[in-house]
Amino acid sequence: MKSLYLAPLQGYTNYIFRNLHNKYFGGIDKYFSPYLRFEPKKEYKKSTFNDLKPENNEHINFIPQVLGSNIQQFIELAQLFKSWGYKEMNWNLGCPYPMVTKSGLGSAMLQNATEISQILESVLPKIDISISIKCRLGFTNDNDIFNVITELNKFKLNEIIVHARNAKQMYGDKPNYQIFKQIIGLSKNKLAFNGDILQIQNIEYLTKLFNDDIDTFMIGRGLLKNPFLASEINGKVLLQPEKLKILKNFHNELFDKYQQKLEPSHLLTRLTSHWEYISFFFENQHKTFKKIKKSSNVNKYLTSVNEVFNNS
Repeated sequence: MKSLYLAPLQGYTNYIFRNLHNKYFGGIDKYFSPYLRFEPKKEYKKSTFNDLKPENNEHINFIPQVLGSNIQQFIELAQLFKSWGYKEMNWNLGCPYPMVTKSGLGSAMLQNATEISQILESVLPKIDISISIKCRLGFTNDNDIFNVITELNKFKLNEIIVHARNAKQMYGDKPNYQIFKQIIGLSKNKLAFNGDILQIQNIEYLTKLFNDDIDTFMIGRGLLKNPFLASEINGKVLLQPEKLKILKNFHNELFDKYQQKLEPSHLLTRLTSHWEYISFFFENQHKTFKKIKKSSNVNKYLTSVNEVFNNS
């Protein structure tokens, strides 16, 4: 049995999505939050902070994720999460977006493995919650990971989740499976694989490639495109009509939850962005997404959605 995680994607995998995914599709062992960024004045964005609260994540195995390098804020948030009942928090060393890396954070930190080590040396003795790390192979190349793994071997971490690309690749090019395979034998901490898991065959290929040494996989875009993917990997097979019924019910509740919180224009933008992925579930992905995207108001959006489901 594989352990499967839902990757954090900003703007998509908030607590509303996480809870509904668990309710309708399941198959996920851990749900990770989009990152909470350390702020100089500790004035965290309310919606981002609320996304981490235990009352919004009661029915899932939830891991809050943070991004930053401030030692004191790291410690304070770790203590807060512990008081909320969480047993693990995740440190983001993988974000590739310039708005983060230009500040020297996220995947930019992979260029300085010593700094990562120094932060952990200061933080770990002062907290009582386990730390996992999500990272990439490097910032501009794939070899940063070797220095990073050497430094991380000094610490007992819950696990290291590695997206097998460097930051400059973003989500283009193929993951570097061979570099990941090399670090399996180097890491003293448990490793999990992340990168381009879009169908069951990808898991089968990776399991064989890694000689069954890796049994934990994080999936992001693959689960947005096919929310049944995790349960299918674990052997649950449903017929297409049943899938469509479940997907429609999921969408309807997602719509209702967002409608309670968002203005109509924001509601339309949020749901349309989800359809950029959901449309892959349908036979003609481009035609489906184009139909949804053309909706100029909420009523037209709902009409288009019903047509998509009724004609599939």
